[in-house]
Amino acid sequence: MLMGAWVAQMAATAARFGVADAMARGVTSADDLAREVGADAEGLYRLLRGCAAAGLFSETSPRQFALTPLGDCLRSDAQNSLRDFLIAEAAPGHWLPWGQLYDAIRSGTSHAAEILGVPVWEYYAKNHEEGTSFARGMGNLSAIASRDIAPLYDASPFRRIVDAGGSQGVLLRALLERAPDARGILFDLPEVVAGAQPHDRIEIVAGSFLEEVPSGGDLYVLKSILHDWPDDRCAVILANVHRAAAPGAKLLLVETMLPPPPQPSPAAFMDLNMLVMLGGRERTADEFGALLREAGFRIERVIPTGGLFHLIEASRD
Repeated sequence: MLMGAWVAQMAATAARFGVADAMARGVTSADDLAREVGADAEGLYRLLRGCAAAGLFSETSPRQFALTPLGDCLRSDAQNSLRDFLIAEAAPGHWLPWGQLYDAIRSGTSHAAEILGVPVWEYYAKNHEEGTSFARGMGNLSAIASRDIAPLYDASPFRRIVDAGGSQGVLLRALLERAPDARGILFDLPEVVAGAQPHDRIEIVAGSFLEEVPSGGDLYVLKSILHDWPDDRCAVILANVHRAAAPGAKLLLVETMLPPPPQPSPAAFMDLNMLVMLGGRERTADEFGALLREAGFRIERVIPTGGLFHLIEASRD
C-alpha cells in the first residue's frame, strides 16, 4: 500500500513513453526499447524491471521484456486501454492536489485551485497537453463503460440524444450504433470537443452545462458529471437539462454509486478523488434520487452494469 504511489508513477511513465506500444510492435530488449522511445538505456531498464515486479511486464531473459495481460492495458490501441487515464492521473494536475490530501480532509474542501494556481478546469485549458491527456483519459473510461452500457440500455426509441459533458463522444457513438434512426449532439467545453472525432450523425456543440444545454433532446446523457460537483452546482446542471428537455424526455445518468454503509466499495476511492480535486462527491442511490426529485425528474429504474458504473434512468416531469 505504501509503495502504491510509486507503482502508479511507474505505470504512468511507461505509458507516457509508449513502451507497451513498442513491445507490441516486437521490440523486446531494454536497449532497443530505450532507442525506440527516446529514453536513457539504463534508466529505462530500471523502469522496466520495476514494472515487471508490479506485473506489468515480464523479464523473459536478462534485459529482454514482454507484455503481460495486465501491461496490455498500457497500449494505446488496446480494447481496454487505460494509457491516457494513467498519464492524466499521474500528471501534476492530479498528483499535486493529492499530495495535499491531509489538508483536504482537515478542511473538508478541495485545495486544488490553491495548489494549481487556478481552478482545475481552467488549469486544463491553460495546460493543453495535460488537458488533452485528461480528455483522452475520460475517453478511456468511456470506452470501457460503453461496452457495459450499450448492451444494457436500449437507445433505439430516441431520435435526438444530447450527451452533455460528453468529452470525446465515445459513449454517444456507442449509443448511436444501437439507435440507427437517432442523431446525437456532443456538448462540452470548446477545448474538449476540439479533439472529438467527426461522426456523420453527431453535431458538435461547444458550451458549458453550467449555463445551458442544447434543447430539443428526447434523451439527455450525463456521464460522470454530477460526481464532479457539490449539490448546489448539480442542481444548476439538472435545472438546465430540465429547461432544455421536453416533457417526458429521458435523462440517463452514468455514475459510480456508493452502496449503503457499511459495505466497502472501490467507489470510496473515487469519492476521495472528487473531494481532493473538485469538491464533488460520489453518492448513494437515495442521494441521487433526492437531487433528481428536486430538479423535476422522476427515477424510472437503476441498472447496475457489473462494472464501475450504474445507470440511472429518469423522466422529466
